[in-house]
Amino acid sequence: MKIIGPCAGIGSRLRPFTLSKPKTFINIAGKTVLEHILNKFSDTFDSDTELILIVGYRKRQITEFVKKKYSDKFKLTFIEQEPRGYNDDVPFYWGLGEAVYLANTRFEEISYPNNEADKRDGSLIFLADMIPIEEYSYLMYRYYESDVDGIITVMEVPNEDASSYGVVVVDENSIIQNLIEKPREFVSNLAIAGIYAFSNSATKALFEIIKGYLDKRAEDSKEIYLTESLQDLINNGFKIAAINLKKGILDFGRPSEVLKGNKYLLEQHSLKVEDFKELNITTEKSYIKNPVFIGENSKIINSVVGPFASIGADSIIENCILEDCVIESNTNLKNVISEKSIIGSNVKVENIIKNNLIIGDKSIF
Repeated sequence: MKIIGPCAGIGSRLRPFTLSKPKTFINIAGKTVLEHILNKFSDTFDSDTELILIVGYRKRQITEFVKKKYSDKFKLTFIEQEPRGYNDDVPFYWGLGEAVYLANTRFEEISYPNNEADKRDGSLIFLADMIPIEEYSYLMYRYYESDVDGIITVMEVPNEDASSYGVVVVDENSIIQNLIEKPREFVSNLAIAGIYAFSNSATKALFEIIKGYLDKRAEDSKEIYLTESLQDLINNGFKIAAINLKKGILDFGRPSEVLKGNKYLLEQHSLKVEDFKELNITTEKSYIKNPVFIGENSKIINSVVGPFASIGADSIIENCILEDCVIESNTNLKNVISEKSIIGSNVKVENIIKNNLIIGDKSIF
């Protein structure tokens, strides 16, 4: 099986943080979102698995980072998604559909003796700002043990929120009948949760369907979505099951979701006092309320940190009270009292009492 990860987008909903880094590089609980995703993959897949990353915006940051950290974990392939155009020097792209299609050169047209072999050479597609709480081993078990050509993960959302998502309509056996992108009227509360797995045959058929849409695009066309191509795949006779993620998914596509994800991840693994010496963390006259994460070489002086605070490496926190916050690396905060805030890297802030702060990288206040 090959893993496809579209990582080209700019993450406009996460501005100003994505002005200086790709959206999958937001630091949560001591790691980038991409690290959390790829670490879960490496726990399930062996080092012979090909990881195909579709890169674009800040492509060098992604490729250098992944090569450094994961060359021994996967067979790495990087494919560039060319920008559709630019807005004030900021690139924009043809969308998720094109990003997935660009991986087509890595898949061969092969006849398989049985469906099991076809599945084994298939694809797993993930989105770079979503992490399922369930382990990938559970998803792969459902994929291989079901008599289907593929699976799409879904999660139940409140009926009143369903119009904000792509949703699926299923039969009594959880086989998908229809996919609707942000329906105006309620049809289902099963929202698409961003993980897809398909047999090689289904993957190749999906590429051909997407190509049809790409060949018809004009300069004023909308971006190429994946949902309508998946509907065509089902209409062509491929059996795709919906796998309900009972534990849900961590979605880091919006600032509010970043804080929710940070809270969940810290609950799973919090820094302990005995870790401070190894990480060269200095605390003076401070109270640390778990769960927290504090990066190496950081100093906490006369402050209250936590619960649910994530502080990046090489930071200095002095005379502060911080709760439910994400603070990235090399940041200097003095006389700051705040909750539910996200502050980027290389930031200097002094003398602020305010909740819900959103401060991008390399800022001074």
